[in-house]
Amino acid sequence: MRIEFTKEQISLREELRKYFKNLMNNKLKKELKKGAREGGGPEFRKALEKIGSDGWIGLSWPKEYGGQEATALEQYIFTEEIMRSGFPYPFLTTDSIGPTIAEFGSRELRKSLIPGILSGKVIFAIGYSEANSGTDLASLSTKAQLQNKFWIINGQKMWTSLADYSDYIWLAVRTNPKTSDHKGLSILVVPNASTGLSITPILTLGGVRTNSTFFENVKVPKSNLVGEINRGWNLITGQLNRERLSLVNNAPIEKLLEDVTKWAKNKKGVDEKRLIDEKWVQKNLAKVKTGAEALKLLCWKQAWLMTEKKMNMEDASVAKVYGSEFFIEAYRLLMEVLGQESTLTQNSSRNLLGGRLEMLYRISSILTFGGGTNEIQRDIIAMIGLGMPRESR
Repeated sequence: MRIEFTKEQISLREELRKYFKNLMNNKLKKELKKGAREGGGPEFRKALEKIGSDGWIGLSWPKEYGGQEATALEQYIFTEEIMRSGFPYPFLTTDSIGPTIAEFGSRELRKSLIPGILSGKVIFAIGYSEANSGTDLASLSTKAQLQNKFWIINGQKMWTSLADYSDYIWLAVRTNPKTSDHKGLSILVVPNASTGLSITPILTLGGVRTNSTFFENVKVPKSNLVGEINRGWNLITGQLNRERLSLVNNAPIEKLLEDVTKWAKNKKGVDEKRLIDEKWVQKNLAKVKTGAEALKLLCWKQAWLMTEKKMNMEDASVAKVYGSEFFIEAYRLLMEVLGQESTLTQNSSRNLLGGRLEMLYRISSILTFGGGTNEIQRDIIAMIGLGMPRESR
């Protein structure tokens, strides 16, 4: 395993850091601030389309689709830099769903969707969880029946994040009603504009919006099936592996550590001593630095494994569990350094660091169940990674 960048990769990082710094103009920052940094507004759309027109969305895509065929490690450099900038990039669309459609989608789907994905004009939401099927995703009950060359969909999904502004939903459905497990599941692409599809907002503690989505006799063409009928489970698990890695990128915490360290160097206490010279402050910052470096190596390893086509399910679970739980602890340690004003939101005139730390700490718990709960990830690590027997349920 190589743990250092080539000169070309270092140059790529420098180019991307400059690019995204220029991309995040005041209009875009203002819009993202109003929307809890979720995206979806006109400035966000304009910026995403610029990223597409400049060729960055297709960085790791095959040349036959207009991509640059960069390695997974180079793609990870791109991921680090865009997350460092604070832009809410739709990784699930560009790095997971898009490539899956390119490999398994019908000719009609590839022709209609891939150009839009690469140009930044198409965004997907994911429809997996249901009221009674979250962790046990294989038991989902949303059904799709094939009638006269159309799929007729009925059911309800929960936690369908981005559905309020996405263009399509990557939907897991049961196409074999005779089974109640993963063997009867398929993946359909459903346009958000479909008749019979309704979306209801769910507002979370962190200020982030997610959604309930309802499907009442929603009709989509037969060609909107991705892969084979009743063989969608492998597509679901493959997509979730990629999602778990995108959730725990170390770039945001490294940027916060830099900002808090700089603040502590300039902040003086009542005794006129710099805060950075206090031993407890140094200890907190050192803990965050150590954890961030460990997470970076984990993530780089996953990128390298993907480049070598050796990535396993347990590898993604290890990174996801460690990263999501480390973030919560790291944000707490950094907030201790900033003091009580670290709890002021981005709307307060007295906030520190633009309220970013407070906002990230408030939403960080989402990462412990996004992409699969950490309890289940530990089961995966134990069973697949360590060869331990499966717990009977």
